[in-house]
Amino acid sequence: MRLIAQQGDRRFWFLRLKPPYDTAIPDFGTPFVAIVLACDPTIAPDIQAAISAELVAKDCRYVLAWGVDSSSWDDSVDWAFIATDPEFNPPNDRMVMTTCHDNETIDDVICFALRSTNFGLHKSHDYLALMIGNSSEIESDVLSAIRSKLITP
Repeated sequence: MRLIAQQGDRRFWFLRLKPPYDTAIPDFGTPFVAIVLACDPTIAPDIQAAISAELVAKDCRYVLAWGVDSSSWDDSVDWAFIATDPEFNPPNDRMVMTTCHDNETIDDVICFALRSTNFGLHKSHDYLALMIGNSSEIESDVLSAIRSKLITP
């Protein structure tokens, strides 16, 4: 994982997970926002579920899904959150918001993450761009979009 940009107390990190997808989601110690950049059309549903569960377990409170079959990531994180309670009714104060960003540019998704994921008492200082799979072109676009929005370290 590497720090891409920082502005005040807001930090934007980048992490790429590649097969075999050993789930290595960082623990920021506070709630954070994740942008799931789905670049692997062959990822197995059980691996996707494990990554989603790890995001929820590490206190991710907002997931923006973008890329290949992004709506399945939105759903997978929703199910991972619901599964945190044995009665399938987790408390609202632990709610994980999810949004799907089909047909949007990476730049638009980064803007949404920075402008629309903090509300009410929900304030994140860490943002994680989580690339699932590998695409040097998408990675370059993501890093450029992040750096254009925040001051680089």
